[in-house]
Amino acid sequence: MEAKDKREKNNEAATTTTTTSPLQKSDKIKIEKLKKSLKDTNNTPKKSDVKSQDKINTPNKSQVISQTDQRSTTWTFLAYPESVPENWIEILKSLHVPFILSPLHDKDIKNRETGELKKAHYHCIIRFRSKKSFKQIKTEVCDKINGPIPQPVVDFPMMVRYLVHLDDPDKYQYDKEDIKVYGNIDVKEYIYSKRDYQYEVLKEILDFCQKYDIQEFSTIVNYAKDERKAWFPYVTKVFRATIDSYVRSQRYAAENGTN
Repeated sequence: MEAKDKREKNNEAATTTTTTSPLQKSDKIKIEKLKKSLKDTNNTPKKSDVKSQDKINTPNKSQVISQTDQRSTTWTFLAYPESVPENWIEILKSLHVPFILSPLHDKDIKNRETGELKKAHYHCIIRFRSKKSFKQIKTEVCDKINGPIPQPVVDFPMMVRYLVHLDDPDKYQYDKEDIKVYGNIDVKEYIYSKRDYQYEVLKEILDFCQKYDIQEFSTIVNYAKDERKAWFPYVTKVFRATIDSYVRSQRYAAENGTN
């Protein structure tokens, strides 16, 4: 009996020590605050995570360069006869840099079903010694001739050939001879075959000899060497015999009063 009473007292004691007493309101508030702070801490990214996320979402400068940030030595733009000032070519000449004009594109088809043509226009290529920005070309060139925005030339030979649609057989083929070059740019090597190009160079040399009445082979050799280096191999090697005979014949004609 005594042992039974003792066990009952022990059970009562155990029950008393494990029973949770009611929490005070202030304690409940503290616990809720603690839970919230723990939750916020778990959701806050680590410093390393923030850095890596920044690295992923922030594009490199090269990825965000827009058209207006581009720089190039060579630019192309359109010129519309209905919009350009009357002296627009003189305006371009006043820049004192080489430029090229296409033939007038007045047969470009806009709609093949209706036969509607595009507005007549010229393609222009302009080349500088140093790189120029989009803003510079737009302000200093295009705006002065009331032209649309310029574009940098990525492939110069291809752009030259596009002036007459050489590589676009489905488009109207303009005459190569109608390309106008202002300044020291040789476009013939891009628009003629190798053989045709060589004969075009020969024609230029002979025209020069005729215009300036060159009567000595040494004169044209020295001129090519000092002033027209692209001519030099043609004068001294490729067409040496032809050019030599031509200038001697001019001397003979001058000496004998014949044409």
